[in-house]
Amino acid sequence: MKKIILLSFFISLLSFLKAGELNCTVKVQEPRNLSFDPRIYKTMENAIFEFMNSRVWTNETYLNQEKIKCSIIINISGQSSVTDFESDIIIQSERPIFNTNYSSRVFNYNDRGATFVYQEFQNLEYSDNTYYQNLTSILAYYAYMIIGFDKESFAPAGGELYFKKAQNLITNIPGPEKSRHKGWNQFDGTRNRFVLVDQLLNPRFKNYRTALYEYHRNGMDKMYDSPTTAMPVINASLALLDKVRADNPISILLVVFFLAKSEELINLYTDAPQAERNKASTLLSKLDPINSEKYLAMTKKKN
Repeated sequence: MKKIILLSFFISLLSFLKAGELNCTVKVQEPRNLSFDPRIYKTMENAIFEFMNSRVWTNETYLNQEKIKCSIIINISGQSSVTDFESDIIIQSERPIFNTNYSSRVFNYNDRGATFVYQEFQNLEYSDNTYYQNLTSILAYYAYMIIGFDKESFAPAGGELYFKKAQNLITNIPGPEKSRHKGWNQFDGTRNRFVLVDQLLNPRFKNYRTALYEYHRNGMDKMYDSPTTAMPVINASLALLDKVRADNPISILLVVFFLAKSEELINLYTDAPQAERNKASTLLSKLDPINSEKYLAMTKKKN
C-alpha cells in the first residue's frame, strides 16, 4: 500500500513539474464605460490565467524556476454585446541574465484592435490542428511566440519549432474567421500576427534572429563576467539590425526589438566612453527613431 501511495505521489509530482512552461500573469482591464456585468472581466481573467499556465506547450519538462516569466494585459476597448469584445493586448516576456538578479525583456508587443468572443464560464479549448475560437487562437499564438523568442535568446534558431507552430496555427484558421477577426491576414495592416511570424521565418530576416541570439547569449549573459568582451557583441548585434533596417525599414521585428530593449540599451550605453555613446546614439536613433530624443540625451551625460 505504501508503495502505491509513493508511486501516486511521484506521478503527481512529475505531472506538476511537467504542466506548464509559462509563469504568466494576466490582467483584464475593464472598459471605462461599463455596459455589462463587470464580473465577466474577472471570470475571463481567471480563465485566461489557467489556460496560459496549466497547458503544456512543448515536449520538454520545465521546473518551476525555469518557467518563462511573461504577462498578458487585455485592455477591453469595446464590447458590442455580452460576448463580443474588442481589445488591445499587451504581451511581454523576459529571461534571466547569467550571474545576476537582472531579467531582460525579450518580447514586447501590442496587439491593437484584437476581437474575440467570450462567454462567461465557457471552456477555453484549443488544438494545434483544429480551430475552436479566436480568443484561444490568439492566446496560443502568443504562447508559442513567447517560447520561441525565449529559446531564440539561448540558442541559434532555437525558436524555429515554435515560430512554425504559430504559423501553422494561422493556416488552420478558417477564411471567414480571419475576415471576421483581423490580424491573421497578410494585408491586415503592416503590423499584425501574420506579418510578425512570417518575417521571423523568412530567410531575408536571418540577421534579426542572429542578433537576438548574440545580444542575449554572448552579450548580456557575459556582461557581468566580462563587459569588455560583451559590449562589442552588443555593438555587433545592433549592426546586424541595421542591415535588417536597410533591407526593410518598416520591419515589424525592429519595432518588437526596441519596444523590449530601448531602456535597457540606454542603461548599457549611458556609462560608456563618450565616443562610444555618440556612435551608439546615432545608430539607435536610426534604428528606433521614436526614441531618438532619449538616445540623444544619453550622449549628454558626463562621465
